[in-house]
Amino acid sequence: MAYPTNPIYKLVKDSLLSEIQGKDVINQVKKETTSGIMIIPFDEANTDYQEYLKWLNGEDPYTEKGTPEAAD
Repeated sequence: MAYPTNPIYKLVKDSLLSEIQGKDVINQVKKETTSGIMIIPFDEANTDYQEYLKWLNGEDPYTEKGTPEAAD
């Protein structure tokens, strides 16, 4: 089985807030790599979130600009 060299990001819906607000609330992203899975909150102070934003905007020199998978 081949593993992706770039991380796979998928948006994550907050089911509790979505139910309370009556609309989809996406406030975190799931990062999947060959070493595991990580849930990253949307927090500017979080270095993993900063890395995700660089990937999203094409600012990471080691990966291509990306588009996360949609939330379920």
